[in-house]
Amino acid sequence: MKKVLTVLLAGLFATAFVLPSLADTGPESNPEFYFTRLIYSGGRGRYSGESSPKLGTERNCESLARGEGGGGGGGTWATDYPASDCKFMWGVERLSAVRVYDRTPHSVAIMDPDLFKYPYLYVVEPGRGLDLSNEEAARLREYVLRGGFIHFDDFWGLRERENVEFQLGKIFPDHPIKELDIRDEVFHSFFDVDTVMQIPNVSNACNGGPYWERSDDKEPRIYGIKDEMGRLLSVITYNSDLGDAWEWMDRPCYPAALTGQAYRMGLNFIIYSMSH
Repeated sequence: MKKVLTVLLAGLFATAFVLPSLADTGPESNPEFYFTRLIYSGGRGRYSGESSPKLGTERNCESLARGEGGGGGGGTWATDYPASDCKFMWGVERLSAVRVYDRTPHSVAIMDPDLFKYPYLYVVEPGRGLDLSNEEAARLREYVLRGGFIHFDDFWGLRERENVEFQLGKIFPDHPIKELDIRDEVFHSFFDVDTVMQIPNVSNACNGGPYWERSDDKEPRIYGIKDEMGRLLSVITYNSDLGDAWEWMDRPCYPAALTGQAYRMGLNFIIYSMSH
């Protein structure tokens, strides 16, 4: 496994990032997985409604592949969007046989009628931005009980952790948050991940700063919420920012070991969600 992993990662990280050809990707290629970012109403630039807005067609994966850049906007839920999502999806296709919808970034609002079509949700900066109404919490609870999976990422320190725990308590009132053992199946669903690394933001990674962001709690931890049968409903990467590692994987100053870890963990979460 280690030899195969080295070869795979070398093709992805060794030189400047090779952007994919999009001629044979997109909806016409029958994707089997959608990496879906959750739109929520809290944080900078509140959004409320039942539809999922499209954030600027000029900032999609195709324009990014042409080197046109762009991204951001929309509130805390859209941090690192769309570059993080696009580059992660391209990495998934290179490191696995999973066919991913990667022509445009994909996002969905909590109350959107299409929410239940997409079995995987990625939630960014829930510590600062997430503030669920009872209706929204009930909808996300229904989502996971019908087989959905939610990944919460990029929140730091005790204050943000307190908010995440409070919001998750609304969604999962009967399911406790527990730190996952590194032997848990989710860490071995595709790659064998045997350590929890702290994944920093790009500024700290490239400028020699500490990898942590809040001095009141510096250690990275990965938590999970399971149902009565032991199925993982949600994974929570605390004191880490996988999205920045995906977004900046082609920046030479960002450590390749951290980028590789972020891709391995993200892909493990996807494979677990698709097989459980």
